[in-house]
Amino acid sequence: MDEQFLHYIWKYQKFDAGHLLLTSGQSLKIFYAGNHNHDSGPDFEEARVKIENIEWAGQVEIHINSSDWIHHKHQFDLSYQNVILHVVWNHDKEILVDNETLPTLELKKLVDPLLAAKYLKHLQSTSEILCSSQIKSIPSLKFRNMLDRVVIERLEQKATSILYDLNKSTNNWEQTTYQTIAANFGFSTNKEAFIQLSEQLPFEKLMKVLQSIKSTEALLFGQAGFLEGDDDEYKAELRLEFSFLQNKFQLKEPLSTTHWKFGKLRPANFPSVRLAQMAALFHSQPQLFTLLTKTESIKELKMKLLADISNYWQIHYNFGKRRKKSSLRMGSASFENLLINSVAPLLAAYAKFTGEQKYMDRSLGILESVKPESNRITKKWNELEINANSGFDSQGLIQLYKAYCQKRRCLHCIIGTEILNS
Repeated sequence: MDEQFLHYIWKYQKFDAGHLLLTSGQSLKIFYAGNHNHDSGPDFEEARVKIENIEWAGQVEIHINSSDWIHHKHQFDLSYQNVILHVVWNHDKEILVDNETLPTLELKKLVDPLLAAKYLKHLQSTSEILCSSQIKSIPSLKFRNMLDRVVIERLEQKATSILYDLNKSTNNWEQTTYQTIAANFGFSTNKEAFIQLSEQLPFEKLMKVLQSIKSTEALLFGQAGFLEGDDDEYKAELRLEFSFLQNKFQLKEPLSTTHWKFGKLRPANFPSVRLAQMAALFHSQPQLFTLLTKTESIKELKMKLLADISNYWQIHYNFGKRRKKSSLRMGSASFENLLINSVAPLLAAYAKFTGEQKYMDRSLGILESVKPESNRITKKWNELEINANSGFDSQGLIQLYKAYCQKRRCLHCIIGTEILNS
């Protein structure tokens, strides 16, 4: 037995509620179970019940055992002072609040044993996606409703993280955009190194040289620690330029080359290539955040973000290492990854910051306009014959897997509750 199941039982009133009695023997009538609270504090808010002849409105707290109230130290938390009903599976201890017995409803004799057995059997599945054997029976509309919900949930989580960075930068949106974009250019392998680079080389200093692609590359590659050694003439030129800029801007010591990982990466994804692509993007769009918020057409925005890399990096994948085939700009998969994981969340964050829905609509429009991601998580769904048609769908499937399937939060999921209800 777990509290997730008890939340489900209470929320959907999956018990015999005809003639309810509290553990004290008093009668109980439920008018409204309350709003499920997923944050800190009591589990349900704004519930309405009638105990004997008195109607009560307030909070409901749910536990497996009554004594969990004491174990969770709710007696010391003022946010639990307005609890009007304690709903438990097993009543093992009277709980006092302000020297009065807390009204308690015990569920274990009220719930159909077959329902509890069905839930426990569901949890015992060895599949990573517990509902994999039944998921095709879920009505498409309900699956779509859940997917829509988790896409918004994922965007809001990313937006919250961006707004945290914005606060640290004293509401400098261009700096926050720079940091968000930099993290994305590192993918998972070099993400931390790119974040450190963006912190050591603030955007306010980089922006002063963005009119020159050579100076932009000198600052980025120099501060990243890539300019040691004599590989070729262009590297020597950048090193000389960086030496001047480093002294001018009084930059911190460059990162060590040990921060950067090349192993198991294709040359097109080497951090050297990704740095060149980032340099090209900010050189072509020095006020990137302004571009994102002012450009209403998604098609136009995509065109402006597709920046050509410098001549040197079109034919090199590292200093002194020539490409087998020249490349003008980042690949389509990398570009769409940038749109999904940086541009859309930035617009969602701005929507949250300003309260203007149009930016969230534009964020969602970007996700719907790009191809779906292909990774180990989306492939798990593909095996169940659930395929993404856009970046919107793939983001939803990723969030559904990470936030619900992996954590076995089936009863917080529309799909899971549909299966249990069937």
